[in-house]
Amino acid sequence: MPGEEVSKAKQQLNMIIDAYLPTSDVERVLVACDYADMAHSGITRKSGEPYILHPIAVSCILAHMRLDAETLMAALLHDVIEDTDFTKDDISQKFSRTVAELVDGVTKLSHSSDKEYNKAASFRKILQATLQDPRVIIIKLADRYHNMTTLGALRPDKRARIAQETFDIFVPMARLVGMNEMADNLEHLCYQNLDLDMYNNIQQSLAQTKPERCKYQSTWEQNLSDLLNTYQIQGRIKKKDNNIELLRHFVKNDINLHELTHSHAFEIILQSIADCDRLVEALKENFQVLHYADHIRKPLPGGNQSLMLKLKGEKTTLSLTIQTELMRKAARFGVVLGENAPQACRSAIQASMQNLNVLIDGACAKTTFSDLLDYLHQEKIWVYTPHGQLHELPQGATVVDFAYSASLFLGNHAVGAKINGELKALSTPLASGQVVEIITDVLATPNPDWLSFINTQKARRALQNILKEQDIEEQRLVGQQALNRALKLFNRSVDDLSEEDWIDLLQWRHIPNQETLFEQIAVGDLLPQLVANHLFAQGHNDNAILSDRLIQGTEGVDVKYAHCCNPVLGDPIQGHLSRRGLIVHRARCHNLLHEQHLHPENIMPLQWTSDEVEDVSFTAYLCIDMLLNDEQISDLIYQCRKAKTGVEMVQSQDGKTYVNIVVHNRKQVAQIIRELRMLLGFPRISRLNMPAALIAVSHAS
Repeated sequence: MPGEEVSKAKQQLNMIIDAYLPTSDVERVLVACDYADMAHSGITRKSGEPYILHPIAVSCILAHMRLDAETLMAALLHDVIEDTDFTKDDISQKFSRTVAELVDGVTKLSHSSDKEYNKAASFRKILQATLQDPRVIIIKLADRYHNMTTLGALRPDKRARIAQETFDIFVPMARLVGMNEMADNLEHLCYQNLDLDMYNNIQQSLAQTKPERCKYQSTWEQNLSDLLNTYQIQGRIKKKDNNIELLRHFVKNDINLHELTHSHAFEIILQSIADCDRLVEALKENFQVLHYADHIRKPLPGGNQSLMLKLKGEKTTLSLTIQTELMRKAARFGVVLGENAPQACRSAIQASMQNLNVLIDGACAKTTFSDLLDYLHQEKIWVYTPHGQLHELPQGATVVDFAYSASLFLGNHAVGAKINGELKALSTPLASGQVVEIITDVLATPNPDWLSFINTQKARRALQNILKEQDIEEQRLVGQQALNRALKLFNRSVDDLSEEDWIDLLQWRHIPNQETLFEQIAVGDLLPQLVANHLFAQGHNDNAILSDRLIQGTEGVDVKYAHCCNPVLGDPIQGHLSRRGLIVHRARCHNLLHEQHLHPENIMPLQWTSDEVEDVSFTAYLCIDMLLNDEQISDLIYQCRKAKTGVEMVQSQDGKTYVNIVVHNRKQVAQIIRELRMLLGFPRISRLNMPAALIAVSHAS
């Protein structure tokens, strides 16, 4: 009976909170529970059960994490404003302003008929509320987790949509605030709802090999226990349920089924950091260590601290996570621990929150949502000031990005930097764990050339604001100097430009005079490299019209695609100005990074106009870690055709099969890799930068 279900749910909540909350707080939570029950009276979920069971379940999830009474009350009331006639003022008067603010923070917006706008605006609102009180995102994550456990009552297409949204937004958000246990649970549910066939295949393989896996796990556990005893290190060994880790590696194509079923994972929880370091030395002396990473001194996202090793056994590998008890709690719960979390955890979360603040500052809802997705899924690095203050930056960020992240003064007056004590240029890309000291000169001013290599919105906005504040005559001079530097590549200067060149440029930019061109360069509206390219790039690009349409800001510019990395529509890209024109590279191409070190002024950020253009084609190169027979090759070609993917070439060499496929965009590459893995029994399939023939030649040379 519905009444009995609700009564049991309330009793369960009472039992959990009674174990850690004072009696007065228990009573307040139960009053909020009754209020929510009354507000949702007569409302049912898609499954037919009373709606109140959902907020009670969300509150129980948070109670298991020992959250405070106000958070639990807000969890119980989190859908009241959105789904009933009760208002924020009603909640504020009945309970408290704080509870009302928390409830309002997780309440969706529905002021527009545009569903996409409402979704974007709602996420922006959640971000803003989270910056005021992190408990907002904690409640939202618990809400999403319970919703993910009850997707069975929904249509398959809606389940998949919610799972994809969860995977794209809520999983990385949970990691951002250090709630890795919540993130793992959400991610596991996403895989179940996004690709059930793949999920079942993996679970079946794990089940079939369970007896053998248990045998090897016992051997590893005994060896580790003996090692702790030998070196007299006090600690406990915990077998890790690494199904989610294996799933993640498998989905990302980092592992094949054989490796998956022969991989094991343990946690070792010790009493101090010194003990953690001692154990690592003991492991290095007694086992073959395939990989070691110190994330105590260089924390992972959310401030997750541990020492991580991968050991090689006779037939299996072991992943080890070594940490103290407090580090383990911080890695599981992150922001939930509040002031009880280690300093590294709090610093990392604070750095992420500062970046979120930059995202929502002055941006519209849809822009914020798009920027949030980019931010959540980009690779990140963590660098430090000489005083130990942590800064989170996107991978590829340079010294200038760090300077503006640290302070506006440092960015505006930077002239150089010391990275781990060594003098480096402002264009130098940074890596995690580095200590960066900015060298300043109060007379120095920002250079518009920096716009070609900075990677963060904060630095770009700050730099453009400063450039726009300059006196108009100073702007024109700065713009002219920047164009001169760009023209150097072609052994030209502004003085060498003919009247025909200027007519060409003014018509191209639809502007009245030279001064306006210099002003556009000076304030960052036009990159001087594009001007130089437009005038003097050698040869004609057959794809010029196509490139104008595909890449923002390249109208009238000779654009070519680099053969060293073969970018595909949708890849993160950067441009390299050469005498042959503007060369488009994948953002982390080694040749591009090398050029950035030598000539940072020739590098520029680029963006596709859209990730989906149906009437363009690119070639992508795949390597399958197995030899295919004739029947398998026929099946592969058929599968590619069915997926509307062309096949240019299939060849076998050195125990692998190489395939050149013709695709529209990066999403299509990912899709065909997933389908081919299913077809061929889940081998590893990697995307190459160049054709197999060129790789063979480069290896031979």
